[in-house]
Amino acid sequence: MYTCPKNHDSTEADFCSECGAKILGSGIVELGSNPTNPAPIPVATKSVSVQACPDCTTPHEADTGSFCEICGYNFLTSAKGGNPLANFPPPVNLSPSFTTAPISVGKPMRQWQLIISIDPTLATPDSPTAPNHASITIDLKTGANLIGRTSQARAIHPEIPLDFDDAVSSRHAILTLHPDDSVVLRDIGSSNGTMVNSQEIAIMADISIGSGDEITLGHWTRIKISKQ
Repeated sequence: MYTCPKNHDSTEADFCSECGAKILGSGIVELGSNPTNPAPIPVATKSVSVQACPDCTTPHEADTGSFCEICGYNFLTSAKGGNPLANFPPPVNLSPSFTTAPISVGKPMRQWQLIISIDPTLATPDSPTAPNHASITIDLKTGANLIGRTSQARAIHPEIPLDFDDAVSSRHAILTLHPDDSVVLRDIGSSNGTMVNSQEIAIMADISIGSGDEITLGHWTRIKISKQ
């Protein structure tokens, strides 16, 4: 039972069921006639602010960085991304949903492969103890491959999941396999940055990746790229 500002007992939590007055806050909540046993106050759930990119209309969550993950639009300065993929053939199925349709090629090619491992030597003084985690091998078969951490609540399911490293952003980087069999890496606004062959790369810059290159990110994650 709820009590309105006019001291009516109301069966409704927002407006008094007797006089219609708005009940401020949670009101005075009683169970039966015992005022010392209040009902639990509902806890508000966190809302996620989503806006469409003005340049490419890709949905963008406000807490995932300042740049559009697809075209590079800067939401803070309103600067356009400059079409960062213009110097490369268009990627297959590059879309906000990170589709996973396989690439069709005219002749057999060697398979791009990622070997993901934990390297404790990459840790900083602030890093937690590296877990004992076996290496993971992933064949690169799709156009756009999101590197990041899985989030069920935000419906983020990376093609390259690094859930064991909490210094990796949920949407950290995209590894794109193009129809000409070239591979390009783009950091899409990660919190802690990305390195290729021990050199930090710029956010939203497209970096050509070759066999033998290594990507390091997070606390101690190493990704070695090879062709098999």
